[in-house]
Amino acid sequence: MRKTCFQFLLTLLAFSAMARDGANDGMISITNLSPTDVLVEVDGRRYPVNNTTLVLRNITSGYHQLKVYARKPKTLPGPRTMIYNKNVYVKPKYYVDIIINRFSRALIDEQLITDNRYDVDDRNDENNAAVNDHPRNDYPAPNTAPRLIDDATFTAFVETIKHESFDDSRMAIAKSGVDQHYFTSAQAKQIISLFSFESSKLQIAKYMYGKITDTKNYFIVYSAFTFSKSKEELGEYIRNYK
Repeated sequence: MRKTCFQFLLTLLAFSAMARDGANDGMISITNLSPTDVLVEVDGRRYPVNNTTLVLRNITSGYHQLKVYARKPKTLPGPRTMIYNKNVYVKPKYYVDIIINRFSRALIDEQLITDNRYDVDDRNDENNAAVNDHPRNDYPAPNTAPRLIDDATFTAFVETIKHESFDDSRMAIAKSGVDQHYFTSAQAKQIISLFSFESSKLQIAKYMYGKITDTKNYFIVYSAFTFSKSKEELGEYIRNYK
Protein backbone atom coordinates (compact mmCIF):
# COMPACT_ATOMS: atom_id res chain seq x y z
CA MET A 1 0.00 0.00 0.00
CA ARG A 2 2.83 2.37 0.93
CA LYS A 3 4.58 1.54 -2.36
CA THR A 4 1.40 2.29 -4.34
CA CYS A 5 0.98 5.65 -2.59
CA PHE A 6 4.61 6.51 -3.27
CA GLN A 7 4.21 5.71 -6.98
CA PHE A 8 1.04 7.81 -7.11
CA LEU A 9 2.90 10.72 -5.50
CA LEU A 10 5.70 10.48 -8.08
CA THR A 11 3.15 10.46 -10.90
CA LEU A 12 1.40 13.50 -9.42
CA LEU A 13 4.70 15.37 -9.14
CA ALA A 14 5.53 14.52 -12.76
CA PHE A 15 2.22 15.91 -13.97
CA SER A 16 2.74 19.03 -11.86
CA ALA A 17 6.15 19.56 -13.44
CA MET A 18 4.61 19.20 -16.91
CA ALA A 19 1.98 21.77 -16.03
CA ARG A 20 4.69 24.20 -14.95
CA ASP A 21 6.92 23.82 -17.99
CA GLY A 22 4.83 26.11 -20.15
CA ALA A 23 3.90 23.46 -22.72
CA ASN A 24 0.27 24.58 -22.69
CA ASP A 25 0.95 28.31 -22.44
CA GLY A 26 -0.62 30.70 -24.93
CA MET A 27 0.21 34.12 -26.33
CA ILE A 28 -1.48 37.51 -26.53
CA SER A 29 -0.64 40.28 -28.98
CA ILE A 30 -2.05 43.79 -29.19
CA THR A 31 -1.62 45.64 -32.49
CA ASN A 32 -2.33 49.36 -32.41
CA LEU A 33 -3.45 50.83 -35.75
CA SER A 34 -5.10 53.87 -34.14
CA PRO A 35 -3.55 57.35 -34.37
CA THR A 36 -3.09 57.41 -30.57
CA ASP A 37 -0.42 55.68 -28.51
CA VAL A 38 -1.89 53.09 -26.19
CA LEU A 39 -1.02 51.59 -22.83
CA VAL A 40 -1.90 47.94 -22.16
CA GLU A 41 -2.58 46.45 -18.75
CA VAL A 42 -2.68 42.67 -18.33
CA ASP A 43 -3.57 41.32 -14.88
CA GLY A 44 -2.49 44.63 -13.34
CA ARG A 45 0.85 44.90 -15.12
CA ARG A 46 1.27 47.74 -17.62
CA TYR A 47 3.03 47.79 -21.00
CA PRO A 48 3.33 50.65 -23.53
CA VAL A 49 2.80 49.78 -27.21
CA ASN A 50 5.56 51.89 -28.74
CA ASN A 51 6.22 50.11 -32.05
CA THR A 52 2.68 49.21 -33.18
CA THR A 53 2.64 45.67 -31.75
CA LEU A 54 3.08 44.23 -28.27
CA VAL A 55 3.51 40.45 -27.91
CA LEU A 56 3.10 38.70 -24.56
CA ARG A 57 4.32 35.12 -24.41
CA ASN A 58 4.06 32.33 -21.84
CA ILE A 59 0.49 33.27 -20.93
CA THR A 60 -1.05 30.57 -18.75
CA SER A 61 -4.40 29.24 -19.96
CA GLY A 62 -7.47 30.77 -18.35
CA TYR A 63 -9.00 34.21 -17.97
CA HIS A 64 -6.81 37.33 -17.92
CA GLN A 65 -7.95 40.87 -17.22
CA LEU A 66 -6.99 43.01 -20.22
CA LYS A 67 -7.33 46.77 -20.33
CA VAL A 68 -6.20 49.12 -23.10
CA TYR A 69 -5.91 52.88 -22.54
CA ALA A 70 -5.26 55.74 -24.93
CA ARG A 71 -2.05 57.29 -23.61
CA LYS A 72 -1.72 60.98 -22.82
CA PRO A 73 1.47 63.04 -22.51
CA LYS A 74 2.45 63.63 -18.88
CA THR A 75 1.89 67.35 -19.38
CA LEU A 76 -1.83 66.86 -20.03
CA PRO A 77 -4.14 66.59 -17.00
CA GLY A 78 -6.96 64.11 -16.56
CA PRO A 79 -7.28 60.32 -16.65
CA ARG A 80 -6.45 58.12 -19.61
CA THR A 81 -9.30 57.07 -21.88
CA MET A 82 -10.14 53.37 -21.65
CA ILE A 83 -10.49 51.71 -25.07
CA TYR A 84 -10.93 48.08 -24.03
CA ASN A 85 -11.71 46.34 -20.75
CA LYS A 86 -12.55 42.63 -20.75
CA ASN A 87 -11.60 39.29 -19.27
CA VAL A 88 -9.88 37.51 -22.15
CA TYR A 89 -9.85 33.72 -22.10
CA VAL A 90 -6.63 32.18 -23.39
CA LYS A 91 -6.98 28.53 -24.39
CA PRO A 92 -4.01 26.18 -23.97
CA LYS A 93 -1.59 26.57 -26.88
CA TYR A 94 -3.67 29.35 -28.45
CA TYR A 95 -2.60 32.72 -29.83
CA VAL A 96 -5.01 35.59 -29.07
CA ASP A 97 -4.69 38.62 -31.35
CA ILE A 98 -6.29 41.97 -30.52
CA ILE A 99 -6.23 44.79 -33.05
CA ILE A 100 -7.08 48.38 -32.11
CA ASN A 101 -8.25 49.89 -35.39
CA ARG A 102 -8.07 53.51 -36.56
CA PHE A 103 -11.33 54.31 -34.78
CA SER A 104 -10.03 52.92 -31.46
CA ARG A 105 -12.29 49.88 -31.67
CA ALA A 106 -10.91 46.51 -30.62
CA LEU A 107 -11.15 43.41 -32.84
CA ILE A 108 -10.20 40.07 -31.29
CA ASP A 109 -9.29 36.77 -32.92
CA GLU A 110 -7.56 33.54 -31.90
CA GLN A 111 -5.78 30.61 -33.49
CA LEU A 112 -4.11 27.40 -32.36
CA ILE A 113 -0.31 27.58 -32.18
CA THR A 114 0.79 24.73 -34.45
CA ASP A 115 4.32 25.50 -35.69
CA ASN A 116 7.38 27.73 -35.35
CA ARG A 117 5.91 30.74 -37.20
CA TYR A 118 5.78 32.33 -33.76
CA ASP A 119 9.55 32.50 -33.44
CA VAL A 120 10.11 35.74 -35.38
CA ASP A 121 11.96 38.56 -33.67
CA ASP A 122 9.93 41.52 -32.39
CA ARG A 123 11.45 44.51 -30.65
CA ASN A 124 8.34 45.51 -28.73
CA ASP A 125 7.47 42.37 -26.79
CA GLU A 126 6.96 42.14 -23.04
CA ASN A 127 10.69 41.87 -22.37
CA ASN A 128 11.33 45.49 -23.35
CA ALA A 129 7.95 47.01 -22.64
CA ALA A 130 7.04 46.50 -18.98
CA VAL A 131 6.54 49.75 -17.09
CA ASN A 132 7.08 48.55 -13.54
CA ASP A 133 10.65 49.79 -12.98
CA HIS A 134 12.08 46.29 -12.78
CA PRO A 135 13.52 45.15 -16.14
CA ARG A 136 13.12 41.50 -17.07
CA ASN A 137 16.12 40.40 -19.10
CA ASP A 138 15.96 36.68 -18.36
CA TYR A 139 13.49 35.80 -21.13
CA PRO A 140 14.29 33.95 -24.35
CA ALA A 141 14.03 35.70 -27.71
CA PRO A 142 10.70 37.49 -28.27
CA ASN A 143 7.98 36.29 -30.65
CA THR A 144 5.38 37.46 -33.11
CA ALA A 145 2.72 35.39 -34.78
CA PRO A 146 1.93 36.10 -38.42
CA ARG A 147 -1.00 34.03 -39.71
CA LEU A 148 -3.65 33.96 -42.43
CA ILE A 149 -5.88 36.93 -41.86
CA ASP A 150 -9.58 36.25 -41.31
CA ASP A 151 -12.27 38.02 -43.35
CA ALA A 152 -13.45 40.39 -40.59
CA THR A 153 -9.94 41.52 -39.72
CA PHE A 154 -9.02 41.92 -43.39
CA THR A 155 -12.05 44.13 -44.01
CA ALA A 156 -11.16 46.32 -41.02
CA PHE A 157 -7.53 46.40 -42.17
CA VAL A 158 -8.49 47.57 -45.68
CA GLU A 159 -10.83 50.24 -44.31
CA THR A 160 -8.10 51.52 -42.00
CA ILE A 161 -5.68 51.91 -44.92
CA LYS A 162 -8.36 53.57 -47.07
CA HIS A 163 -8.97 56.31 -44.52
CA GLU A 164 -5.38 57.53 -44.75
CA SER A 165 -4.85 60.43 -47.15
CA PHE A 166 -1.21 59.84 -48.10
CA ASP A 167 0.76 56.85 -49.33
CA ASP A 168 3.36 57.23 -46.57
CA SER A 169 0.80 56.76 -43.78
CA ARG A 170 -0.94 54.00 -45.74
CA MET A 171 2.41 52.23 -46.08
CA ALA A 172 3.11 52.38 -42.33
CA ILE A 173 -0.27 50.86 -41.50
CA ALA A 174 -0.07 48.28 -44.29
CA LYS A 175 3.36 47.04 -43.21
CA SER A 176 2.31 46.74 -39.57
CA GLY A 177 -0.63 44.54 -40.62
CA VAL A 178 1.44 42.47 -43.03
CA ASP A 179 3.93 41.78 -40.25
CA GLN A 180 1.17 40.09 -38.24
CA HIS A 181 -0.65 37.99 -40.85
CA TYR A 182 -0.50 35.88 -43.99
CA PHE A 183 -2.51 36.84 -47.07
CA THR A 184 -3.82 35.33 -50.28
CA SER A 185 -2.70 36.73 -53.63
CA ALA A 186 -6.19 38.16 -54.17
CA GLN A 187 -6.03 39.99 -50.84
CA ALA A 188 -2.57 41.31 -51.71
CA LYS A 189 -3.88 42.72 -55.00
CA GLN A 190 -6.66 44.50 -53.11
CA ILE A 191 -4.17 46.11 -50.72
CA ILE A 192 -1.72 47.06 -53.47
CA SER A 193 -4.54 48.78 -55.36
CA LEU A 194 -5.17 51.10 -52.40
CA PHE A 195 -1.94 53.00 -53.10
CA SER A 196 -1.83 55.98 -55.43
CA PHE A 197 1.76 55.93 -56.68
CA GLU A 198 3.41 53.19 -58.71
CA SER A 199 6.49 53.22 -56.47
CA SER A 200 4.34 52.65 -53.39
CA LYS A 201 2.49 49.79 -55.08
CA LEU A 202 5.78 48.15 -55.97
CA GLN A 203 7.14 48.60 -52.46
CA ILE A 204 4.15 46.96 -50.74
CA ALA A 205 3.96 44.21 -53.40
CA LYS A 206 7.54 43.21 -52.59
CA TYR A 207 6.93 43.53 -48.86
CA MET A 208 3.89 41.23 -48.96
CA TYR A 209 5.37 38.45 -51.09
CA GLY A 210 6.93 36.63 -48.15
CA LYS A 211 3.53 36.50 -46.41
CA ILE A 212 1.53 35.02 -49.29
CA THR A 213 -0.03 31.57 -48.88
CA ASP A 214 -0.56 30.91 -52.60
CA THR A 215 2.53 32.37 -54.26
CA LYS A 216 1.80 30.47 -57.48
CA ASN A 217 -1.14 32.86 -57.96
CA TYR A 218 0.82 36.03 -57.23
CA PHE A 219 0.82 36.87 -60.93
CA ILE A 220 -2.67 38.36 -60.44
CA VAL A 221 -1.17 41.38 -58.64
CA TYR A 222 0.51 42.54 -61.85
CA SER A 223 -2.80 43.98 -63.06
CA ALA A 224 -2.60 46.51 -60.18
CA PHE A 225 0.36 48.20 -61.92
CA THR A 226 0.25 50.73 -64.73
CA PHE A 227 3.79 50.44 -66.10
CA SER A 228 5.57 47.42 -67.52
CA LYS A 229 8.77 48.46 -65.75
CA SER A 230 7.12 47.96 -62.36
CA LYS A 231 5.90 44.50 -63.35
CA GLU A 232 9.35 43.55 -64.58
CA GLU A 233 10.99 44.75 -61.35
CA LEU A 234 8.50 42.79 -59.25
CA GLY A 235 9.05 39.71 -61.37
CA GLU A 236 12.82 40.01 -60.91
CA TYR A 237 12.35 40.40 -57.16
CA ILE A 238 10.20 37.25 -57.01
CA ARG A 239 12.67 35.21 -59.06
CA ASN A 240 15.50 36.14 -56.67
CA TYR A 241 13.42 35.84 -53.51
CA LYS A 242 14.84 33.51 -50.86
